Order: sequence, then C-alpha cells, then structure tokens
Amino acid sequence: MMKHIHNALIVLVLSLCGTATGQSGLYIPSEKPVKNIQRALQNPERFCLLITYNGGGTEFDVAALDLLDSAYRIAFSRTNPMYYTMNIEGYGSANEGISRERVERVYQYFAMRSHADFPVRYALNPIHCSCRGDTVELLRYEVPTTKLTYNTAELPEARRVLNKTVNLDNSVLVTFKNDPDECLGAARGCAVPAEDSIARGYYASLFIARGAIHSVEGTKDSCPSNVPIRIDDHLDYRAVVEQYRLVPHRKQIIAQAGYIVISGQWPVAVDSCTEPLKDSIFIRIPATQEQIDAKLKFFAKVKTPRGMEYKALPTRKLPSKTELVLQAPINIGQFDTIYLGKRLQEKEVGKYFYKVDGPTEAAAFPIGGQYYVAYRMGKGGELEMKKPLRALFRITPDQEEDVPDTKKQVDNPEEIIE
Repeated sequence: MMKHIHNALIVLVLSLCGTATGQSGLYIPSEKPVKNIQRALQNPERFCLLITYNGGGTEFDVAALDLLDSAYRIAFSRTNPMYYTMNIEGYGSANEGISRERVERVYQYFAMRSHADFPVRYALNPIHCSCRGDTVELLRYEVPTTKLTYNTAELPEARRVLNKTVNLDNSVLVTFKNDPDECLGAARGCAVPAEDSIARGYYASLFIARGAIHSVEGTKDSCPSNVPIRIDDHLDYRAVVEQYRLVPHRKQIIAQAGYIVISGQWPVAVDSCTEPLKDSIFIRIPATQEQIDAKLKFFAKVKTPRGMEYKALPTRKLPSKTELVLQAPINIGQFDTIYLGKRLQEKEVGKYFYKVDGPTEAAAFPIGGQYYVAYRMGKGGELEMKKPLRALFRITPDQEEDVPDTKKQVDNPEEIIE
C-alpha cells in the first residue's frame, strides 16, 4: 500500500508542474496540493481512486489491482471510523459501452472482496445503550453506491480533470465520501417508547418519557417493539381494608393504603443491565387532601446490599387546578407491585390499628408479638377505622358508607336533638 501512496504522491508532484495527465493512483480531492499524502489517506473524509486504461481494454493490470486493494483496505477497514459511500464514474471519449463495463468491473471487485453480490462494509460502531452503557457493536451495511458514465467530449473542461490537473479521459474514478446518514440512516438510534407515552389504569397512570424503557444512541439496528404495559390498581379502600396486610418488609412497619401492579413484557432482563436504570417513568394517582396531609408515599422494590426491599420513593404533590395528584419516579426494573403507604414506628401501631386477642380474628396480622386488625364493623354494618389510618385511604364523598341516619330531624333544621 505504501508503494501506491508513493505513486499518488508523485502524481500530486506532477500536478504542481501544471501537467494534465491521466495517472492511476489514490488522491485527496483538493483545491491545493496535499503536502503529506500518507497522512491525508489515514481515515480521510473523502478520497479518490483513479484507474486509467491504456487503449480500449476493460481488464485490470497488476498496478490497478494493487490500487483497488489499497482503496479497499482504507474504505472497508473495521477500524476506520468513517462511513463511506462510493461514486463510480466511467470517463470515455467514444465507446460508452466500454465505460459501463469498466464501471461494473470496479463495482464487482468491491462486491467480490465483500463475498456478496454488492459491496458490504463491516464496521465497529461505538454506541451508548441505556442498559449496557458505552459499548461497541459490529455493523454490517450495504455501501451506498452510484454508477455513472460520461463522454468526456461532452463535458466542460473543468469536469475533465481531477484536482485541476489530472486528466480523467479513458479512466474510472471512484470517490469515497464519509456520509453516516446515507450509510446508516439519518435517524440513527432507537428508543422505547418511541415517543412520550401514557399508560393508564383505573386510577393510576404511568407517564413514560421517550426512551425511558430502552434506548440506544448511534445504532443502525432497529428497535425492539414497544412494550405492552398493564396497570392494575387496587385503591378502593374497602377492598384493601377487608383483606388488609402491611407492606412486606423485614425490619420496618409500613402501613398499606392500596397497591398498583405494573407489568410489561420486556425481552431484556433488566437485572442484567450494567448501567443504572434511570428513573424516567412517573407513576401518578389522584389523591385526597387527607392523604397528602398524612404524607402518603409510594413504596417500590429497590435493590440493596441485602437484596430487594421496599423503599419509599420521593413522592410529591403535583400542582393542579382540577385535582390533587401524587407522583413518584420509577424505572422499568420496578415494574411490579408498588404500594401506597406510610412508615410507622412500633409505638405508633396502636394509633392506627385495633388490638385483638389472637390470629383467630378475621384479617388479623402480627406486629411485635401482638395481633391487630385494620377495621371493625360498626352497629350499622359500616367499616370503622381509626382516623390516622382512614386518612391514608382514597375516600371521597361518593365512597362514604351508607350509614342509617340516627339523628331526628325537626322543623328547624339547625336544631338537632341527639
């Protein structure tokens, strides 16, 4: 290859002397002479291969094959960060058929070197993956190629020469140009979801930013299909209370006020990711003022040195003119059961729950050797809860129990007799 670069250097020297010649070689398209052709041909943005023929033949001589090999080593090297397109142009003064055959032979040479019916490039491509971090993938793509022929007698003088000095008549000129958009596609990279999206349950919603589930920057590969996400929320207070249980935790006492089950069929095992998953998914629920005053929080599984544990998420109230909303950030690794609740000290348990004699009581659960229940039945069949626990639940006026009115009404509505 160094021999051919040296030949190209000789051509450039001749061009300085103002001699318009047809000389096979490797060139850098330039208005000014290139001082160091060897350095210029190290991963150039653009370079040319010129093969000049003697007479009307279409075969390659040994020198032409050496030049083709040198051009292939530059343009198709896996370590070259450029992504070249190929423009193959045949220049002749009379027989257009010969020019077309020469162009096709050059095209077939690069296809043959690629072991395909067309030129194929394998390239190392640095990418950033939301799961794997910075890594390198091996890309395989068809090199975009155009094939043209010209009758030099019909071209203006400026189009008959390369770099103002090298005659193109009776030759094939291959121009390699770095064009990642053309080779890999203008919209490189992929994101799941492809756009900002919302998944809805009955009460709860997931606001999912573009690429929050999976993203790769700078790849030609297509994205996996979008993830079907299902949300089952259990925020009806009566159903939760009648089958009450605490948020599971080995050491802490977390009172539960409902739960949301999020499931998504994602083919990547998120626990295999080496890159920390970003909290770019937001779970939201409509809330009551009592829940906000009681400092209700979301609890989700978080990986700790001791394994997976439920931890409080940074929960905040969203400003809204229409309704109160609680929000917390999660990631795809937390697609599981997410609880609503409040962390309690053991001395606070009696403030929230009723103490009972033992496990035979319906819906009884143990805390510190003692058994508790979340509710008891009132005389009218309504659920009774202690006020601090009741404040944790989404209880709105239309959800209140139908309790018989035991108060006597008199003619004066402001006068009530107990």
